[in-house]
Amino acid sequence: METKISENWDLDSLYKGGKASTKLEETILQLKDELVVLQKELHTYKGLEDGGDLVEYLIKVQEYKLAAFELDEFLICLYSVNVNDPDVSKLIEESSTLKAGLESLLIDVDQVLANLSYSQWHALMQHKEIQKVQFYLEERKQRVANKLPLEIEKIINALSVNGFIGWEDHYEQLMGELRFTVEKDGELEEMSIGQALSYAAFSSNPSIRQKTGQVVVKGLAEKADSFASILNRIIGFRLDVYKQRGWNNVLKESMEQNRVNETSVHAMLSSIKENREIAHTFYKRKAQVMKIDKLAWYDTESPSFHSSKIIPYDEAAKIVINQFYQFSEKLGQFAERAFHEGWIEAEDRKGKMHGGFCAYMPIKKESRIFLTYTGSYQDIVTIAHELGHAYHNFILQDEPAFAQEVSTSMAETASTFAENLVLDAAIAQAQTLEEKLFLLETKILNGLKYQVMVPGMFEFEQKLYELRKRGSITAEDISGIMANMFKEFYGEALAENNPYLWMTIPQIFSTELAFYNIPYTIGYLFSNGIYAQAKEQGESFLEQYDSLLQNTGKMNVETLAATYLNQDLGERKFWDASLQPTIEAIHEYLRLTEEFI
Repeated sequence: METKISENWDLDSLYKGGKASTKLEETILQLKDELVVLQKELHTYKGLEDGGDLVEYLIKVQEYKLAAFELDEFLICLYSVNVNDPDVSKLIEESSTLKAGLESLLIDVDQVLANLSYSQWHALMQHKEIQKVQFYLEERKQRVANKLPLEIEKIINALSVNGFIGWEDHYEQLMGELRFTVEKDGELEEMSIGQALSYAAFSSNPSIRQKTGQVVVKGLAEKADSFASILNRIIGFRLDVYKQRGWNNVLKESMEQNRVNETSVHAMLSSIKENREIAHTFYKRKAQVMKIDKLAWYDTESPSFHSSKIIPYDEAAKIVINQFYQFSEKLGQFAERAFHEGWIEAEDRKGKMHGGFCAYMPIKKESRIFLTYTGSYQDIVTIAHELGHAYHNFILQDEPAFAQEVSTSMAETASTFAENLVLDAAIAQAQTLEEKLFLLETKILNGLKYQVMVPGMFEFEQKLYELRKRGSITAEDISGIMANMFKEFYGEALAENNPYLWMTIPQIFSTELAFYNIPYTIGYLFSNGIYAQAKEQGESFLEQYDSLLQNTGKMNVETLAATYLNQDLGERKFWDASLQPTIEAIHEYLRLTEEFI
């Protein structure tokens, strides 16, 4: 008899007892002590001619970096299953302090690298251990020249814990406290923002979508001033730092963090804008199929064709595993391991965080995947997406810590690739026209999220930054820009928008990465290019695919494209081709829905 796959992950194999783990407590204390030792060692570093002592030091820093990262990822896992646990919140705060300490240490390391003579740097680069992380070190050395003196950068970093980063923490707290009273099954029920948005978007009853959507907008409007205040502080802090560094281009940090050239991003956005009209055509047809004059914001994600089929979790696992095996034995075996070794938390229950993520445990060489599985095909796609992240982690696990440092844009590549594997197979195997249209629309909506919504939010954020340069921006200002962006997203297809949508997008409030949204579009479209090549070349592409993933921490986006895809990202040709899967899916949807209007 086949063993039932658990819907709960195993965290005890990492730290037995969770927040009460003795090992966890010891790890935190050990990391605190090791950080002090590393700081002292660096201050006594004299710099031998061959750089040998620095090699050993950099190895120790990387080991520390992996340990601190694994601790933080584990605590995020603990928090995600019970967002109201104050003990876990305190542990996360301790981890944030350790991260800030590590970042200060890395700033010191940057300065040491910058001060090396040409002969010392050359000697350092001859060491085998350093050659594996040369790209990372050269990247950080280059950035030192563009920043403020060492001591000032360290002060900024230290003050950010209770300032800059503190505002993001406050945002997450307020979001977690938001509650909306919604009518469900004839009774009033209190919902979190995630539950309310999901209920508004995915209810098959138009009246419920409308009522819930209106409750959400009203509730967000009442809190808009508080969230605007937080956003002002986050953007203001970042702009102040940029000004002190002499940076006039607000995109400088984002482009550097994502290891992408602004020319490539402009080429991508140019291609997206020129193809935006097809999205407007889709939304108009969607409204016709749903028998409404125009869509409201809460209708846009609601499927025009429904699948009443609830897919048991065990069956979902089989679907994902089988499709992964279709691509490669290695990927299929990896998926089996994740499901059977307790890597995935999928149970649908209250108290969990909204959304999904993949947490990486680099020392344990495992990942943990979080989502709330409700039996829909979209949930299966989410599992595939997060397993793609986990597979990327698996490919990188034997690389040094610095070479595992991957930009967000490239981090989204493997996840989108895995998502495509599962979704395209499901569309091809659909048993009925309605099921095919349901899955086809799922693919379209996923694509439009990255080809319309995310680029729109990127433009939205740039407008906020320009406005913030002139002074504080009000909730009314922000919501006005948001309302105008809806017109860009949906054209004339939308009758009612949500001007407070910005409050619900955590990437806008991120202090870790500037302009956090746009990397998702870069990664999505880059992945489409890889996927097209994989379909064309078949098994011969497998080794090339793994090699590409393995080098995502050693090359920028343009070099990866040139090396593995023979493409120039500064030209629109690549981006035009990468938009085609969604465009072709829309044309197929338009053709197949003629009989429904």
